[in-house]
Amino acid sequence: MKFSVIIPTYNRSDLLIETINSVLNQSFKDYEIIVVNDGSTDNTKEVLSNYGDKIKVIHKENSGAEISRNAGAEIAKGEYFCFFDSDDLMFPWTLSVYNKIIEKENYPPLVLGQPFHFSDNISNEFLNKPINVIKYAVYRDYFSKDRTVYSSSSMIVIKKDYFYKIGMFRQHYAKKEYFLDDLDFMLRAGTITPAIIIYEPNQFGYRTHALNSVRNLKRVIKSLNILIIEEKNGVFAGGNERRFERHAIIGGPCYFWLFKALANGIIFDSIKFFFRGFPFILKGLIKKISYLFKQKLPLKEIK
Repeated sequence: MKFSVIIPTYNRSDLLIETINSVLNQSFKDYEIIVVNDGSTDNTKEVLSNYGDKIKVIHKENSGAEISRNAGAEIAKGEYFCFFDSDDLMFPWTLSVYNKIIEKENYPPLVLGQPFHFSDNISNEFLNKPINVIKYAVYRDYFSKDRTVYSSSSMIVIKKDYFYKIGMFRQHYAKKEYFLDDLDFMLRAGTITPAIIIYEPNQFGYRTHALNSVRNLKRVIKSLNILIIEEKNGVFAGGNERRFERHAIIGGPCYFWLFKALANGIIFDSIKFFFRGFPFILKGLIKKISYLFKQKLPLKEIK
């Protein structure tokens, strides 16, 4: 089996139906769907039972998305793990595009897609459009990327053995304490070589809604503080040689969420965070400016 699509979920039964159906609508068929019900208290169990043997289901006590993803990985049979959030959507071409690149590039360990942002619905015109060309870059590793890349768990496709080599998703934080697990994962996977990033077409729909976990700004700031502490403790990949690149990657969301928090009146926490995060923010800005002047790696194409 080529792909295991692993979907953790908690109290999102209506959105979960759309997510599962979008995966079932793939033009590429060599995959399995594993849904990890993370202790939902709504009608998620009933919704999942309606799919019968089209999906595999794990019911567990509430312990957060990271532990749920790991639980799904433990029973997964696919050569590649495709992690996916239960409020996002796959497009009909998503797994097919991943597969074409994987075969073209001799089965790379890490492939990353990029999102199409939406809030309510995605038009049938968009979903039915033909994919005439696939554009992607093959980098030495994720830390070597030379373009701004959006971070989401739904962008991650990783070879099974590499998932275990980097230590899976983290399991040592209490449930619901920590956001930005996708960023933590990529900082630990940042030296896997090669790393492929797909720039066209968009590989998934990232849904913006009132219940997005990142809407809790105080907890986002807390999560960024944890990332900075872990960086200083040497948790992430690359050692001293790749420190600037890691700091720049952390600095981007530090800058974005700091000003979001200030704009929403979270003054005290934001000021405290500024002094801890300033070196990272500065490096992130330097890196972003360098993208404007640095010659970028040419994109490869599959037509």
